[in-house]
Amino acid sequence: MIEQLQPGLRTWTGEHPEWNPEFTWGPEVRSYAVDVEGMTVLIDPVAPAPPGDAVLLTVPWHRRSTDELGLPVLDTPPGGIESRPGFFAEELAYWLPAHRAIVLGDGFMDGKAAPLEWATGDSEAPVRL
Repeated sequence: MIEQLQPGLRTWTGEHPEWNPEFTWGPEVRSYAVDVEGMTVLIDPVAPAPPGDAVLLTVPWHRRSTDELGLPVLDTPPGGIESRPGFFAEELAYWLPAHRAIVLGDGFMDGKAAPLEWATGDSEAPVRL
């Protein structure tokens, strides 16, 4: 089920297509869809996904259902989405200024918190998704 967090920002969960019981995390993973610049960008999509125009990945191993969706994977985010360093060297966090939200990939895996160096400097704390 797709849940609208705010107008133009949605989330959903699904089972990771490569999950197995040996992993330290459960089978359910979360994805996001954000409307920016007249397009819908899916972040770390897992099926079943809403319609989209392109994909952003927080880490390369979050391809999940990307290939079956047949959408292009963007190297850089479109306007309205800013990339910031994530917890892992290969990870990006995405700041969505219009929604005052941050989308993290594996930033809280195994009980480790993501660094806050990419904070916006805004006086109001952003919402972590």
